[in-house]
Amino acid sequence: MTLDTRLACVVEAGRSKKAFRIQLFDVQGIASFTDTFAFMSGGSDRQNRAIAEAIEEALKAQGERPLSTEGDSTGNWILLDYGDLIVHVMDEDTRRHFNLEGLWSQGRAYEIPPEVLPASAVPPSAS
Repeated sequence: MTLDTRLACVVEAGRSKKAFRIQLFDVQGIASFTDTFAFMSGGSDRQNRAIAEAIEEALKAQGERPLSTEGDSTGNWILLDYGDLIVHVMDEDTRRHFNLEGLWSQGRAYEIPPEVLPASAVPPSAS
C-alpha cells in the first residue's frame, strides 16, 4: 500500500526530527477503534517529544488536531490519537518490550518511500 498525503506528512514530520524505524499499518477491519497505526522511534525522551511535536504541528497545519495525547511528560512512549490514525513515538526499549507491531502484524503494511536527501547532502559519486 502506498501513502496518502496525510500519512506522508506524518512520515516526513517524523523524519524531520530524525525518527527511525518508521512503520505504518492499515488495521481497518482488524481494530474497531482506528484505521491506521504509525510506529516510530527516537533516541531519547527529548527526541521523542520533538518528533511528536513535529507531527502535531504538521497535521495542525492541515487542520487536524489530536483527540488526545499521552506520555509527553515522560517521553519514552508518546501516543497521538487522531481517531482513525494513532501515532506511537517510542524509545527502542519500550518498543521492543510492548512489540505493538507484532500485535498488529496482521494489518497491511504501508510502503514507506526512502528518505530523499537534499542535493547538498548527497555525496559525490566516485568515478
